[in-house]
Amino acid sequence: MTNASVDWYNLSMIKPQLTEEQRQALEQHHGLLQVDEAGREYVLMSMEVYRELMGVGTDEELQASLKALQAGLADIEAGRTRPFRDVLAELESE
Repeated sequence: MTNASVDWYNLSMIKPQLTEEQRQALEQHHGLLQVDEAGREYVLMSMEVYRELMGVGTDEELQASLKALQAGLADIEAGRTRPFRDVLAELESE
């Protein structure tokens, strides 16, 4: 994760457009694509794949999921994290 602030795409921003190559690749790879562009890696997925992975069926669940992701990334940026092994040990002790 970089130290840059997290800016979320919203409807007031310019809308990025997929290239035909990206559309074809998404179709060939069942809606999920990993892209490495000049050493930066990205994941591109269809809304259907995202909803299935995140378990969000309704638009309200989708918005709640996106807000939770944004809050989690803000916690990471602010250093509000714990090592996974500590969390796992705590869960196992309960």
